Amino acid sequence: MYTIGQTIRQLRRAKGVTQEDLAGALNLTYQAVSKWENGTAQPDIMLMPSLATYFGVTIDELFGYKLDVMTNKERLIRHMDKNGILVRGETPLQNGGHSSWYINTENFSTNAQLSGIGEVFADCIQENHLEFDVLMGLAYHGIAFAVATATALYTKYGRICSYCYDRRVADSRGRTLCGHTLSDGEKIVIVDDVMTSGLSVMERVKEIRRLADIQVAAVIVIINRQNQPPDGTLSGESRMLESYGAKVYSLITDEDIDAALQKYR
Repeated sequence: MYTIGQTIRQLRRAKGVTQEDLAGALNLTYQAVSKWENGTAQPDIMLMPSLATYFGVTIDELFGYKLDVMTNKERLIRHMDKNGILVRGETPLQNGGHSSWYINTENFSTNAQLSGIGEVFADCIQENHLEFDVLMGLAYHGIAFAVATATALYTKYGRICSYCYDRRVADSRGRTLCGHTLSDGEKIVIVDDVMTSGLSVMERVKEIRRLADIQVAAVIVIINRQNQPPDGTLSGESRMLESYGAKVYSLITDEDIDAALQKYR
């Protein structure tokens, strides 16, 4: 069992913040945080709700319960499960398969949730050393996620990039893209919610390439659904790689969710 100081240190490092950052968020000195982590003092009980909120965990987890067996992916999945984003129920997939659950990304409805998922997307970009010129959100869900990701890239990593999103329906001036105006040769990273067959993303890329001869550096989604595709049917990941040489990155997989849900039963 972790001590609370060890738990705080582990959560702080996983979040990528310093003792000074944590202290500032709680209106304390960094020496106080240092004492917690060194085991020479413990946080006041009145700080527990604020600490739990800051790290996105329960108060029980602050005391180390289940922390040693829960991965960051499982934490994200549990958060989605508790907030109606991960919905259990038989549902058909776009690739012709079926699943016992689906992702309702419309329930990412608070600024805290969008900020959190944007940071995870930004972490994925940094961890995989993705080089690109423009971050793009696809209508409609991908727009909010791309905005959150672009913001997190700057606030967390100091990384500046251009940003745009597609409208699907042109505005009164005939424009189908808002934000940065794409140029030939630019590399884009697309941020979206879910990929199954990949056909909708490929359709949008085809339309976008009529405006500029861009390259798709990567596609990042919350989940890349690959389970139970019909025989002879390419997955969305395979289609993107074959058509554009673009790798698909996902924050979680079908297997991650299935394994996590097994633990909840």
